[in-house]
Amino acid sequence: MQTLSSSQDSDTAVAAKPTFAALWELGGLWLLIVLAGIALIASLLLDVRAQEEAQIQRSRLSLTLVELQESIEGDLALGFDLPDHRGIQPRLERALASDSQLYAIDVVDRAGMALFSTDRGAVGEALQPRAARAAEAGARQDRVWHAALPGEAIMGLPLHNAFGEVVGHIGATYATQAVRFRLAVWQADGHTLTLGAMAVLVLATAGLLGWLATLWALQPQSARLRAECRGTQARTLARSAQVRQRMDDCLVRLDESERSE
Repeated sequence: MQTLSSSQDSDTAVAAKPTFAALWELGGLWLLIVLAGIALIASLLLDVRAQEEAQIQRSRLSLTLVELQESIEGDLALGFDLPDHRGIQPRLERALASDSQLYAIDVVDRAGMALFSTDRGAVGEALQPRAARAAEAGARQDRVWHAALPGEAIMGLPLHNAFGEVVGHIGATYATQAVRFRLAVWQADGHTLTLGAMAVLVLATAGLLGWLATLWALQPQSARLRAECRGTQARTLARSAQVRQRMDDCLVRLDESERSE
C-alpha cells in the first residue's frame, strides 16, 4: 500500500509539471497578446493623427471661409448686389488654389441656388437637401454650418448685407475623414513612414523578447527532457548489453554441450 501510494504521488507530481508543448503554447499566447496590444496602439496612434489632421484642416478651412465672408460682406455693405458681383469668382478661384484639400467653393443665394462656383457646371444648381437644411439652420442661428454628404462634406457661413440680413451663403466642399485617412495611409509622407518604422521596430522587438522569454521559460523543461532522454538511452543500452551477454552465455553453453556430446 505504501509503495502504491508513493507511486501515485510520483505520477501526480509528474503530471503537474507543464509539458513542452504546453509551454510553447503559453509562449505563443503571450506573444499573440503582445502583438495585439501593439496593433491596438498603432491603430490608436493613426486615429489620433487623423483627428489632428482633420482639426487642422477644419481650422484652415474656417479661416478661408471667414476671409471670403468678410471680403464679400464688405462689398455688399458698399452697395454691391450679390448676384451681379463679378469680383467674387476670382476670389473663389484663388482660395481654391491655396488649399489642395478643397473640392469646390460656392456662393449661393438665400434659396440655395449657386450664383458662383469654382465648378462652373454647378452654377445655377441648388444645394443638396441635406446641405440646404444645414444652411437654413446656420442662417437662423447665424453660425457656421456643416453637412455630411457621401464621400465629402460641406462647411459654410451665411452672408449678410448692409442691414444684417442673410442674403446667401458661402460654402466649401472638402474630403471627408474616411477619404483623408486612406490618403494618409497610402501616401508616403514623413509622418506615415515614421509611424510605420516605429510599428515595425516595436513588432520586431516584441517578437525577439517573446522568443527569448519563451526560450527562458522552456529551459528547465528542455533540460529535464534532455536528462530523461539521456537516462532512457542509458537504460536501453544497459538492457541491450545484458541481452547480448545472455546470448553470449547461451552460445558458450551450447558449444560446451556440443563438445560433451
